Amino acid sequence: MKTPIFRPRHAGIALALSFCLADQAMAAASYSSSAAVGYSITVLNSTNPTAGDNTGLAILGTYLQPSDDGSFYAAVSGDGQYQAHSPSPAAVAVTSIFNGTFTANGSAALGSVDSLHTGLFGLEFSNSGPYSYNLAVNLDYALQASAYGEFADSSISFDYWDEAGSISGFDYASAAAFTGYLDDQQSASNTVTWYFTLAAGATEQLYAQVGIQSHLESADASPVPLPGAAWLFLTSMMTGLALLDRRKQAAA
Repeated sequence: MKTPIFRPRHAGIALALSFCLADQAMAAASYSSSAAVGYSITVLNSTNPTAGDNTGLAILGTYLQPSDDGSFYAAVSGDGQYQAHSPSPAAVAVTSIFNGTFTANGSAALGSVDSLHTGLFGLEFSNSGPYSYNLAVNLDYALQASAYGEFADSSISFDYWDEAGSISGFDYASAAAFTGYLDDQQSASNTVTWYFTLAAGATEQLYAQVGIQSHLESADASPVPLPGAAWLFLTSMMTGLALLDRRKQAAA
């Protein structure tokens, strides 16, 4: 005797059963965070009698992504992956503008990521000439922390200071996503201005440091129970269709 095969005789029953018997769904998680940093430098005036002549003044822009234990770590499992994108690490001569964007992102469909990435922006001023210069330096920054999916969080810490310790500060942006609230974006931005005099033979250094710390994890989601009202509807529908079949058979 052959084992009977159950085939729903009505499309409505088949569709309802396909929802009820759905097995498992996979939920992904990801983060994508960035810090845009820009310096703009203006020579307000100097003791040089020749207007526009900045003899001896040199400005160097630098970027460093530290790899020591206190500035970087990363651990992944499953299909977790991460990336960090840095500005050009080479030092460049600066006339009036120095900027760059440091980003970090990661994702996992069935795995996890834990990471910390640090970037250090710097400006180095030196004056080898006989004149002094009065300078204004604007630091503009924009932080954007984003998280998506089953479980992800990403936070950006930003601090800035000068070598003399006359100006320093801190800012922060953090985003978190989890089941039931899957997308989150948080931002912070500001402008900071330094005014200082660079005497003949003097040097000055300004710094801005970005730390992007992130965690995400994702795994097969547990099956979602069908609400009692849906089961009641399904039972009623199947009962009604069965009675209709019997009536048709009786009338035949």
